[in-house]
Order: sequence, then C-alpha cells, then structure tokens
Amino acid sequence: MRTCPLCQKELQETAYHKQLIDMCLECGGAFFDKGELESIIQIVDIYRNINLKEQEIDTVSQKEKDRILYCPECKEEMHPKEIAGETIDVCPTCNGIWLDKGEIIALKIAENHIKENLNLYIRLGE
Repeated sequence: MRTCPLCQKELQETAYHKQLIDMCLECGGAFFDKGELESIIQIVDIYRNINLKEQEIDTVSQKEKDRILYCPECKEEMHPKEIAGETIDVCPTCNGIWLDKGEIIALKIAENHIKENLNLYIRLGE
C-alpha cells in the first residue's frame, strides 16, 4: 500500500493521460513511477537526460530543502529538484516523482511556453 508523503493517507490508483498514477484524494498530490510523468510532460524527460558542462545553480528554496518527504514506493527520502521554475520531489532510488497539487499544470504550462518560444530561446543561447 502506498501512502501520501504529505498527509499519510492511502494513495488511490487513477487513470491520467493513459497512465495509472497514484493520487492522494486528501491533498491532491500525485506519485509518478519512473517514466510515467516523462511520458506526459517532455520537459521532465529532457531535464533527466541533459548534462550541463557547468555546475547547476541551486534554485531550490530553503523551505523546500527543509521539507522531508519519503517515497511512497520505496520509503527513501526524496530530493527536491527544480524544473522550469517548479520544485518537484524525486526519489534517488526508484526515480519516482512526487508532485504537489497544481505542479503538473505548472510544468505543462512551462513546457508549452518553451515550445511556443523555442526560436527565441535558441537565439538567446547563441
């Protein structure tokens, strides 16, 4: 049985974009097994596979760093990671991802913005 890392309620399997994910009916958070979120939001897959030459700038707030969540799958402590301005929680063992309520929408909006403005981002990177 998987439980919510925030409110400790049992997670319910829910169909979401052709995936079965685990959702908390109490707080609205969701747990995605490895590959599930990446199949819905491409920016997450890109983030996982990109290797930057320079050291990544730490943009995770102290509040998020101080919050300790345990993976619903393997009970390991999850690590906060920033993707497109949103802090998500990633399990270093099973690579599962926990999203708080509303974070999936924010990630999708960021992804759509990048897609719509890709030429601008490319020109800025030159």
